[in-house]
Amino acid sequence: MTSSEWPPSLPVMGYNTWYQFRTDITESEVVRQAQLLVSSGLAAAGYNCVNLDDGWMDAKRAANGQLAWDAAKFPRGILWLAGQIHALGLRFGIYTAIGTRTCQSLPASWGHYDQDAKTFASWGVDFVKVDDCGGLPEGTTVDALTEHFRQFGACLRQYNPEVVYSQELPIHQIGKPSFLPAVRASAEFAHMWRVAHDEYPLTQAGAAPIILGHLAADLPLHPFAGPGHWNDLDMVAPAFPASGWTLADLRNQLSVWAMEASPLLISADIGALSPAALGALKDPHMIAIDQSGKQCSEVIMDEHIEALMKPDPNGGIAVLFVNLGPDSGTGRFSLSQFGITSARASGYNVWTGSTTTSTEVSVTLEAGQTMLMQIMEI
Repeated sequence: MTSSEWPPSLPVMGYNTWYQFRTDITESEVVRQAQLLVSSGLAAAGYNCVNLDDGWMDAKRAANGQLAWDAAKFPRGILWLAGQIHALGLRFGIYTAIGTRTCQSLPASWGHYDQDAKTFASWGVDFVKVDDCGGLPEGTTVDALTEHFRQFGACLRQYNPEVVYSQELPIHQIGKPSFLPAVRASAEFAHMWRVAHDEYPLTQAGAAPIILGHLAADLPLHPFAGPGHWNDLDMVAPAFPASGWTLADLRNQLSVWAMEASPLLISADIGALSPAALGALKDPHMIAIDQSGKQCSEVIMDEHIEALMKPDPNGGIAVLFVNLGPDSGTGRFSLSQFGITSARASGYNVWTGSTTTSTEVSVTLEAGQTMLMQIMEI
C-alpha cells in the first residue's frame, strides 16, 4: 500500500482525464470516474488523486480576471466538484498553462500566477499541472521561462503549502542543450516534471516505440529523482483499451514506469477496463517497485537485451529485461552481474507469478517486449 501523506514523498498515483476524454470532459464523467476509482479497488491500491486536464475552462476569464469554468460542462462548478472528489476520500487536481493560453487555446495563467494560485486554493485543489503551450512574449528565454515556472510554484505553495506541483518545463527543451538544466531546475521547485513527449500515436503499433522511447529518455535522469521529486513519463493506460494497446503493452508500460519510479496517473475509462487490466494496474508488486522511491540507475546489456535493476522492496533485486532489437532475441547474464554471490538464484515473474531457479539468467523476448522479475539468492 502507498502512503496517504500529502504531498507525497513517493511518486503520485491517481487519474487524469486527458487521453480518454480530452476536452469532452464533464463534471458527471469526472464524478463517475472517481466513483469507479473507488469501487474498482484502484483507490485502495493507491490511485488517490483525480485530475482535470485541459478543457475545463470557460473561453474567457471572469470580469475580475478570475479563471472561470465552462458552465455547460461543469454546471455546479469546480468547488462543488472538488467537494465530491474529497467526499470519496480522494484528492483533486486541476490544469493550467504558463503562457496566455492552454494547448486548446483556452485562458491560461500568464500574468495571473498569484490570482490563479489563490483561486485554486479556494476551490480545494490539491494538485496543479502547469503545461507549456506557448502564448509567451516574443523572445522569452529558457532561463526566463524557468523563473516563471519557479514563481508560479511559489505562488501555489503560498496559498496551499501542501499542493503538489506538476509541470512541463523540460518538454520543449528535449533534444536541446537546455534540457538537462530544465530538468535540474524542475527538481528544485516541482514535485514532478514531464521528461518525454506526449504519448502519440495511440495505436497498437505505436505502443512499443512510445514505451521504449520514454524509457530511453528517462534512464540518464535518475540523479534528479528523489523523495518528493519525480521524473514524469506521462500517463499510464492512455485511452486503454480503445487505443488498441494490448494487455502485454499495458504490462510493458507499467513495468517501465515502475522501474523508473514515475508517477502512475491512469487516463482511461475505468468502467471499460477488463479484470486483467485492472489487475495489472493494481498489481501490488509492481506498485511496490514504483513506490519504493528509487529510480533505476544500473543498466547492463547482452546483445539487444537490456537489463535494468534496482532493489526490490520485497527482497532481492527488481530486474526489467527489455528487447531493444528489431527481432526476437535472447540475453544471457551471470548471477554476479546482478550482485548475487550464491551459485543459484530464484527468478519470480511479476506478471505471470511463475518462479524458476537457475545458475544464470537467460531471457528470450520478442522485439519491444519486456519482462519484470524479482531475483533473489537461494
